[in-house]
Amino acid sequence: MAEPETRGRAEDRPAATGRSRPAALRDSRRRRRAAEGALLLAAVLFLAAAFRPLAGHPHWATRVAFPMLLAFGMGGSALIASLKHKGWLEQVAFYCFLLLGFDALGQILGPGSWPVWPLVMLLVAGVATAETPRIGLGIAGLASLLALADANLTGRWQQGAAAALAYPALAALLGRAVADDRRRLERALTEVAKMRHGIDQFEEWGEEPKATDLSQVSEEKRRARRLDHDSSAARSLEAIVALARRAVSAHTVAYFAVDRDRDLAFLKAAAGPETVLPDAAIPLGADPIAFVLDRDTSFYATAYDRLLQALPYYRGSVRIGTLLAVPVSAAGVAVGVLVADQLEVQAFTGREPELLEAFAALLAESLSHSKAAVSREERTVELGALANVSAQLAEQVERRGVYRLLLRAAHDLVAFESAAILRADEAETRYTLEAATGWARGFKGREVALSERTWGAWVLRSAQEPYLLDDLAGAEQRMPILALDEGGRRAQSLLAVPLRSSNTNLGALMLMGRRGTFDATANRVLKILANQAAAVLRTIWLVEQRTELAVRDGLTGLYNRRSFNDLLGRAIAREERQSGRFALMMLDLDHFKKLNDTHGHPAGDEALRVASRAIEGNLRRGDVAARYGGEEFVAILPGADEEGGVAQAERVRRALAETPVAFEGARMAITASFGVAVWPEGGEGAPALVEAADRALYAAKQRGRNRVVAASSLGLAGSGSGEPAG
Repeated sequence: MAEPETRGRAEDRPAATGRSRPAALRDSRRRRRAAEGALLLAAVLFLAAAFRPLAGHPHWATRVAFPMLLAFGMGGSALIASLKHKGWLEQVAFYCFLLLGFDALGQILGPGSWPVWPLVMLLVAGVATAETPRIGLGIAGLASLLALADANLTGRWQQGAAAALAYPALAALLGRAVADDRRRLERALTEVAKMRHGIDQFEEWGEEPKATDLSQVSEEKRRARRLDHDSSAARSLEAIVALARRAVSAHTVAYFAVDRDRDLAFLKAAAGPETVLPDAAIPLGADPIAFVLDRDTSFYATAYDRLLQALPYYRGSVRIGTLLAVPVSAAGVAVGVLVADQLEVQAFTGREPELLEAFAALLAESLSHSKAAVSREERTVELGALANVSAQLAEQVERRGVYRLLLRAAHDLVAFESAAILRADEAETRYTLEAATGWARGFKGREVALSERTWGAWVLRSAQEPYLLDDLAGAEQRMPILALDEGGRRAQSLLAVPLRSSNTNLGALMLMGRRGTFDATANRVLKILANQAAAVLRTIWLVEQRTELAVRDGLTGLYNRRSFNDLLGRAIAREERQSGRFALMMLDLDHFKKLNDTHGHPAGDEALRVASRAIEGNLRRGDVAARYGGEEFVAILPGADEEGGVAQAERVRRALAETPVAFEGARMAITASFGVAVWPEGGEGAPALVEAADRALYAAKQRGRNRVVAASSLGLAGSGSGEPAG
């Protein structure tokens, strides 16, 4: 075999990069090292246990040292296994020491006493049920070894062999049964989630959002486009290979694509007799592929029967006399090998090598164009779909519209099982599950502190980029996804996409599904959509804040009179529909004009602020307070009758009387007079109801101030003339 001069090839392999873990998880390294130390001690004790150190009449030092080491290891492993967020190493160490403890007990008791194999059987059964099959079989295997060691000492081989076979059999059977039960449960939960909480449940928010074009970016659609491109590219490759065969007068010309992940070179195009195998594959470690890839140069062989008489791309035996192989390189890396063979020996001695290298360059160019075309089409489809969703996002004026559209876009992109949108509060102390589908709907509206150990809290606190955790169960530290009480094994994979605007996480899109559900495209597209959604949400929240300012009183923060009139009209309409009732409470600060004249208007403003806080702080959840004008305040008390309204007013009255106003070193007491009217008895319309409460307030002033009067107690005598000052 003649070999041309070889050229060196620099192999630049990208450095493997690991996924960064949350900073909160890094303290587990010390615990992991402790678990590794415990396992090392357990291994030493297992080796010692094989010689049965406690059986018979051991030396006193052995009788003391072995149990002490065993007790130390068992206590330490139990401690680290009891900590929160433990890993599998800590559990395995604890199981090993339990097994060693049972075995030591059996050695001490001796063969004629109570048997310990039922305890070992219970341990194996418990581990096989609670842990993965690998751990269960591992503990069962260790138990079998100890049983055989005991049989070697006692000579009871029949009993020892039975135990050695029974332990793994029990672990395998229980592991299989538990795995089947888990699969059935997961399938049932998935079906229930689809039926009860599927993506089609958007109707509770209103009209379901239109399907987005992002389905064109999904893995299924991309796979279909790749198949079309592969078919077109295959035709181009076959045309080039056929032309190369004619140009070099070869028996066969074949192009092999290199797949380094599978360590094989696959036949992609060939021109030759029917004996060529269409699905041939050659290991990368076999010549001529290995020679070409290792040296990045041509390979030539003639009259070399050991190689040429057993070429793997032929069906049966074909007597090949000469073979020539050249690399097909793109961007300096060999991506394939172009092979030409001839039946005669000493063939391809003219310009054929040069011609074949030219065809290899043509193949590389064709592959590059095909890859670029696929990339361009994917990017065009992706940008078009994003533009469609972006336009819909820009039209949204409510938060729930943004949430629905974001969830619909994610659904069209990936087949997740459940999803949730979290919103962080302005104080950055907690988050709320604003929207959800799938099993996460059970937690919709839940508020969770950002200090809790959940993936949602970590994403909102720390994440700046989408975070993919494809194996939640295998994570070194396990945390619930959304809430502490959600239960385990809710999802296998998590993709968390922060909603970032102005370098702040406003919220997060949490997608949960099976392993392998989320890929790089979903990661990239959802990041773009999340950023756009965050910008729209920030705008909506700013508008909501401005709207809130427009309906609030600037001094007290309560609703203003205009807003109160609107809220009162809504309350009447609501209670009319529901045949209900509500109370209207009106109050006026006593001697407010005197306070202003004595201490100045700034003191009066502070008194109004203190009064508003006392009023709002002593109302029920759902009650609505407003500043009616000057020193007058009103409150709508839904569902309250007269007795309840008066009791609520008394509560606020006492709070005001017990809350002094501190201003510039002075402490001023404030009181208020109250009037309470109930709808519909006090008046069916808003003006009549307000007038009834105002009459009761006036009566409270006349009767000495700092008191509560119900409108029903006035009768016709309730109206009077001349309002007392203050």
